[in-house]
Amino acid sequence: MKKEVKLQRHKKNLKKTWNEYNDFILKEATDDLSESQPTAGNIAGGLTTIEEKAFGNFQKIGSRQFVDVLTPAEEPQKGPGLYFMDTSSAAAECVTLQAAGGFNIHLFPTGQGNIIGNPIEPVVKLTANPLTAIKMSEHIDCDVSKILSREMNLDQAGDELIKATIRAANGRLTCAEALGHREFVMTKLYRSA
Repeated sequence: MKKEVKLQRHKKNLKKTWNEYNDFILKEATDDLSESQPTAGNIAGGLTTIEEKAFGNFQKIGSRQFVDVLTPAEEPQKGPGLYFMDTSSAAAECVTLQAAGGFNIHLFPTGQGNIIGNPIEPVVKLTANPLTAIKMSEHIDCDVSKILSREMNLDQAGDELIKATIRAANGRLTCAEALGHREFVMTKLYRSA
């Protein structure tokens, strides 16, 4: 029963966060996010709507339930687990807010490639896109593109991500660190989309 109450509270917090974001979009008199989401790179990669991008995020999360909803830069108080942080969709701002919340390592899945780094937390980039894995190999810490050719299964891909995470946690520089990418964005006075 206690677990069900917690789950309902988490759903309520997530719904509240969504409603506040939706109200922000409506207040700004736009229902067109085409200049920001999906990004030009997402569209070039085959996405047509923000909803398609969201479904990809659900796939990345898997079947685990999240622990709690965090406000921007809020530190998790309930121990380890999967949290949802209300951040900007802009990569540098999102990573900065999560670093401010105390995140130790950022696992950054990228389809079209992103060079984002951060001066506070290591950013481990992974991709399942074979073109990105080849064309941007110097930026990719974990290449799981063999999933698409069925030369690697999801468990093997997960093992590779765990290995890359452990390497970063043990002090090995991520690609972004080695290349000097240290993007840092202070949260603006006004909310970002």
